[in-house]
Amino acid sequence: MKPLAHWFGGGGKVEEAPSWDKDVFGDQRVIMLALPGHTPGHNGLLVKLPRMGYVLLSGDVAHLRENYLSNGVPSFNSDRAQSIASLDRFKQLAKNLHATVVIQHEEADIDKLPRFPAFAQ
Repeated sequence: MKPLAHWFGGGGKVEEAPSWDKDVFGDQRVIMLALPGHTPGHNGLLVKLPRMGYVLLSGDVAHLRENYLSNGVPSFNSDRAQSIASLDRFKQLAKNLHATVVIQHEEADIDKLPRFPAFAQ
């Protein structure tokens, strides 16, 4: 994969993802959220966009809208209790921040995201 060759070859900065939340740039604009349960070390993202406000990207904390609404946990998740706790946390963040929720396997949710390059300014 040519675009990633720099990192695969050891030239790029690589940092192990922590098992807790991480402010990626140190300015509260992009925060990796620890949301274990789907897999150990699973993460979602909280992004603050200048024109749109907070956006929560689910990763695999919920695979489909139905899972999100019903707290449904797929049988292949690594830990059911952690999955439910992570989903509850994700929903509480969405409520508290009035965030736009993007369930990443839902095509209609992907359409909620701003289009590049118009929103890159």
